[in-house]
Amino acid sequence: MYIECTKKLSDAMKIKPNDIVPMRRVPFYEWHANLFMFERRKGVILMNNKTRYCIILYGLKAEHFKKLDSITLAAIKETFLAEGFLEDKVDTYIANCGEVIYTKTHDRSILSQITDFYCSISWQIEEYIPSDNINLVELNKWAGDLMCGTLGYAHPIDLLKKEMSEIDV
Repeated sequence: MYIECTKKLSDAMKIKPNDIVPMRRVPFYEWHANLFMFERRKGVILMNNKTRYCIILYGLKAEHFKKLDSITLAAIKETFLAEGFLEDKVDTYIANCGEVIYTKTHDRSILSQITDFYCSISWQIEEYIPSDNINLVELNKWAGDLMCGTLGYAHPIDLLKKEMSEIDV
């Protein structure tokens, strides 16, 4: 699984992302990630390259950035299960993700979509915080129903359901 980090996020994680360009891209297992600040707390928006489905992590501290790969996989699993996907399909997706590799971003249209989603999320996030959990599952579900213009004005959750239905267990 590739997590394509913005410069802001890679600086916060204190990593240098790889310049690796995958030989064969599988956008369903690639995510763009961007750091944001809201009420003096750090958060990360992860956006799937194929479906534009978002996972929002909020309230991250330095120790969370050190293990962001395991937090991300756990957040994806938790959110997909909350969306009603079968556990077998979710486990298969997580297994297909494999090792997390951090790379530089490559698609400016996805970055602009993250910015658009952040604008929408910024006025809604207050209803979901404070939270004991850094993965804001209910906000993720709400964001999954926002329209995405670059994909023909489709809802990310509908595209995610289509992709998940094609996974063989």
